[in-house]
Amino acid sequence: MKRFSIGLRGKIIFLSSFLLILPWLGYHYVSEMDNFLRQGQQQTLIGTTRAVATALHERPTLFNAQASFLPEVQAGKDLYAYDIKQAIQLDGVLTDWQHNKEQRFFYGAEYVRFQAQKYQDNPISFTHMVGKKEGYLYGYFQVTDKYPVFRSTTARQLDKNDHLVIALTSAQGILQHYIISVHKSGWFNAFLKPDNDNELGKLAREKRIQGYWQQTNVGYNIEFRLPLTMLGNKLGFALYTVSDKKNRQITNIIATSNIQDATQLGTVLIPSPEIEQILKGMSHTQSRIWVVDRHQRVLAKVGDILHADGAWPADNSLPEKPSWWDKFHNALLAPLYALLLSPPINDFNDDLKDSTQLNSAFIEQALAGKSQSNWSLSSDGKATILSAATPILVGDKVMGMVVAQETTNGIRTLRNKALEKLFNIMLALIFIATLVQFIFASHIVFRIRRLRDQTDNAIDSQGRILTPFIAAQSGDEIGDLSRGLFDMVSRLGQYHNYLENLAARLSHELRTPVAVVRSSLENLAFLPQNSDNKKYIERAENGLNRLNRILTSMSEASRIEQSLQSCEKAIFPLNGLLEGCIQGYQMTYSAYHFLFTQADQPLLVDAEPDLIVQLLDKLINNALEFSEQANAIVVSLEQLGNDAVITVANIGPLLPEKMGDQLLNSMVSVRSSSQQTEPHLGLGLFIAKIITQFHQGEIRIQNRTDNLGVQVEVHLPMASRANR
Repeated sequence: MKRFSIGLRGKIIFLSSFLLILPWLGYHYVSEMDNFLRQGQQQTLIGTTRAVATALHERPTLFNAQASFLPEVQAGKDLYAYDIKQAIQLDGVLTDWQHNKEQRFFYGAEYVRFQAQKYQDNPISFTHMVGKKEGYLYGYFQVTDKYPVFRSTTARQLDKNDHLVIALTSAQGILQHYIISVHKSGWFNAFLKPDNDNELGKLAREKRIQGYWQQTNVGYNIEFRLPLTMLGNKLGFALYTVSDKKNRQITNIIATSNIQDATQLGTVLIPSPEIEQILKGMSHTQSRIWVVDRHQRVLAKVGDILHADGAWPADNSLPEKPSWWDKFHNALLAPLYALLLSPPINDFNDDLKDSTQLNSAFIEQALAGKSQSNWSLSSDGKATILSAATPILVGDKVMGMVVAQETTNGIRTLRNKALEKLFNIMLALIFIATLVQFIFASHIVFRIRRLRDQTDNAIDSQGRILTPFIAAQSGDEIGDLSRGLFDMVSRLGQYHNYLENLAARLSHELRTPVAVVRSSLENLAFLPQNSDNKKYIERAENGLNRLNRILTSMSEASRIEQSLQSCEKAIFPLNGLLEGCIQGYQMTYSAYHFLFTQADQPLLVDAEPDLIVQLLDKLINNALEFSEQANAIVVSLEQLGNDAVITVANIGPLLPEKMGDQLLNSMVSVRSSSQQTEPHLGLGLFIAKIITQFHQGEIRIQNRTDNLGVQVEVHLPMASRANR
């Protein structure tokens, strides 16, 4: 199983990945900056509310003298004049009021002041609201009445039919009542009601109060307007209905408050124009600012929360021509940052867009006299809203509050830009650092691989020095390793050269003492000998002959290597050479049977014929030693690709496992003791390997596929046409 490993370059890249912790640290650093910026925005917004509140301190005339001192206001009784943006046409059709439909108020049974028992089947109710626009107070009543009764055209009294009474205090605080009574649908003017009911027939028309009465399927609509100059601090309405045209008695009275007593009359809040003028001067703060009274009712408002992002002033300088980095950033990085950094969203739900009352816990806390702030999410969770409130004081009494709001979109935009710049710099640094480390690691890998290749090519499989090892001149550790390997290869070369020459030296040095021993034995043989002496002399001669054959075998490999340097190659057909050799083997070793098969066409090789014959002699001798006489030795010649393949196979003992390649080395043999009748150093196949490699061929030894013996294959390259 191949072991999984990671190279130096992979390890360098892996270690470089730890540089990615830098953007993480940068993100946390910018997050801390974001917290500081939020705190700064919070303090700035509180400062804005304090600045506005300072302009409103100690100015009681800006606030409603009645409502501001009430302990609380009551919904439906204390009225609020909403700011009307759209045009209002007095025609009794209420489609003009659809923009303000959220501010209307329903008056049902709980607001009934009087009701005749026998007319329970006709419950009276109405929907009502008032608003201001261009110096006028507008209002409407959408009345539900099953039996509407109009005023008779001949009647002098105005209270014997359905009619509306408007009760208000003038600027001087005088309570006044105005009656709206019509004899048919259409335009009307109100009538000033006298203090004495006996004088109802002598009513004076009030042309400043105008409107339109329009009958509907469920009752009727009353739409009116009056100048704000007529109105003081209090306002109330009462609807009187009649259900029987015959007796014309009042059957129902439903009212916003008690219109007969000025102290019990409801208040009306009309936002102060002076406060609006003061706030307009603060409209450049890019904040939404509210001024509310002590009952949290809105007196004035400027700004839009969708644009109140607290952003710093933008750079309005002319943009330069975008660089290649800008194009790359906008095309690739900007969409990625948009996914990761959640850009600010300016389109979110504004629940307080048209609010006339701010009911919030932190505003209630500001009523204690201290500035407060609050963080909250929009109802859809798309934006974070910062609110701040500062009380407005008249003396030591809280008369109202200044409330300012901003989103954190400006800070988020600033944070995202900072993160983008930080990430761009860090990613560039990480990329450059990784690239430099990768190049450095590649250079180290190249040097190590070159050192490895040089080491592999310096020594062959027999330990011979093929090429001289070149030591590196660099002064680092790899240079030290290279010089160490150079010294090692040099010492190995010297030792291998000593071993190569050892056999020749031993053969040369031993031949003289062998000759001396041989001449001594020959001389000793001429002397008179008994039977015992002859036996010892014969043993000595046999040992001497055996030692001589050993010396001959030791020097044979050296002689072949020396002869290879001077031999000349020739192109000849290998078929005829092998066929002649096999015939000679059959005559020499007549006790054995040889079987030769060859290719149909001549196989030309560029080789030295005598060496090929010597190669074949070694293979045949090896086969004869391991084959029985009854079994044939098979020799074949065939073409395999561009090679001529000689195969010598015999039936006999199998090779031990993983011994095939080792038998081609010198001094290696697998012969048993019974086969060691002659001295053998295992040089036969080694000499065959030397001859094969000289001809750029390849030799293999392996067990036969039928596991009956061993076969040796020799692959010799065939002569190319260019060499023929």
